[in-house]
Amino acid sequence: MTPSQVLVGLLEAEHAAVWAYGLLGARLADEELEQARAAHDAHRRSRDALVPLVRDAGKEPPAPPVAYDVRVADRAQALALAVDLEDGLAVRWRDLVGATEDVALRRLGVSGLTGCAARAARWRSLAGVRPTTVAFPGDPDRSARP
Repeated sequence: MTPSQVLVGLLEAEHAAVWAYGLLGARLADEELEQARAAHDAHRRSRDALVPLVRDAGKEPPAPPVAYDVRVADRAQALALAVDLEDGLAVRWRDLVGATEDVALRRLGVSGLTGCAARAARWRSLAGVRPTTVAFPGDPDRSARP
C-alpha cells in the first residue's frame, strides 16, 4: 500500500475509534470512564492531525459514516471493543511506518503505534486478559528498505 492509502485507512479507523469510544463509555464502570475519555481525546487528536496529512498526500479526507454496526451490551463487551479498537489501530499505525521513508511520517506512526499499544495493554489489564504486542517494523529514523 502507498503512504496515501495508509493515511486514508488510518483516518477512517480513527473516525471509527472516536465514535466507538462514545458508545462503549456508557457500559464502563465509573473508574474506567477516565481512561475511556482519555482514549477518546487521543483518537480525536490523531484524527484531526491526519486530515491535513491526507490532503497533503493528494487525497480527499473521508468523512465519517453516520453510524457503525456495533453493539455493546455490557462492560465485558465494552472492554473487548476497546482492546479490538486499539489493536486494529496499532496495526494501521505500524503499517504507516513500513509504508513510507518519510521520517516525520515514520515518527508519527511510531507514536500512534505506541499510544495504541499502551491503551490496549491497559484495557486488557482491566478485562483480566494477558497483554500482547503488535510486531514493530523498525527504527523510524532508518530507511524503510531492507
